[in-house]
Amino acid sequence: MDGDFMKKIGIYLVYVLAVVFIMLAFACGTIAFAELGYSAVLVFTFGYAFALLSIYLIFILHELGHAFCGYLTGYRLVAFGLGHFILTKKSGRFHLSRTAILKNVGAQYIGLKEDESDQRIILMLSGGLMVHLSLILLAIVFGFLTRSWYFAGTWIFLNLSFFLNNILPVGITDGAKIWELLQHPANTKCAYLMLRHSAQTLLAPQEYDLKDFIMSVDEDVRGSFAESVQTLQGLVFILDDNIELAKQQFQSVLEKTDNPMSKTISQIYLLQVALMEGDNKKAEEYASIRGVKSFLSLKTADMQVIQAWYQFKVKKDIVQTHKAMKIARQKMNSSRMLRDEKIYYQNWLAELEKELTEGV
Repeated sequence: MDGDFMKKIGIYLVYVLAVVFIMLAFACGTIAFAELGYSAVLVFTFGYAFALLSIYLIFILHELGHAFCGYLTGYRLVAFGLGHFILTKKSGRFHLSRTAILKNVGAQYIGLKEDESDQRIILMLSGGLMVHLSLILLAIVFGFLTRSWYFAGTWIFLNLSFFLNNILPVGITDGAKIWELLQHPANTKCAYLMLRHSAQTLLAPQEYDLKDFIMSVDEDVRGSFAESVQTLQGLVFILDDNIELAKQQFQSVLEKTDNPMSKTISQIYLLQVALMEGDNKKAEEYASIRGVKSFLSLKTADMQVIQAWYQFKVKKDIVQTHKAMKIARQKMNSSRMLRDEKIYYQNWLAELEKELTEGV
């Protein structure tokens, strides 16, 4: 217990330090333009704009770090995203599209590994962290050469903040993934499987089923990669109408995991199970969880179908039900779902439309 408490305190202090570095970065940005003789209004305008643009550029460079290290270790670039926009490489050509993003996920790189016997996945995962360290060193060199330490300070503090946030072995950070594979090398197979799944949801979603990305995983295995495979198995149970097995699978993950993302994904599908079983009290319990609320706000077909059923069954809100159904229809072809997922959620949406039409 004391160890867990000290770990939480340490993580909290790192987060506080990361926020302080962000504040210092914005302060350096404004002071840098003040030294150039601009008026107070322009100082704050240019200073904050410089810091914000730097953040987005650093996001891009972070993902390029993953892409470069991936290239060195045999990964093929599949997609590169920033915010709601994602650039996907199909048949040698790039295609730009909009996509739903999770909270706190500013950018993403997806690569496909042909030789999954290669164990250098940690190098690819480390690419973003190495970029931050390199940019800190470059900013220091820039400061010495130009004496523009406030401009350099903006980049030093921003990269220090992002490095600290990403090195922490919690959640879905690079540090968490690296630590997992160092602690559980066998989870590398699960990591490659999840990369293949992510890649095919973009490249050829209607040529694969979710069950194509399932493998046997011991029930007591820990780590987000292994738990991701287990949650996919639970979703396959739902698609096959094995509701009891699905419930057991998600509850098993929920009981053992300390990963926030694994918890939230299990809870969102347990909400779906509760809706299917007509357990409105349990559905309300899951839907009130902050992480689940965040998922239900995602403008993807699967999440909006779940949202529509929740609004209809539990909240009795016909207006919100129709709103969620409309989004689900609009996003059905663009959401990153594989063939069997798409068919399932199309049918579940049609079932809800039938109930509304019949006035059930």
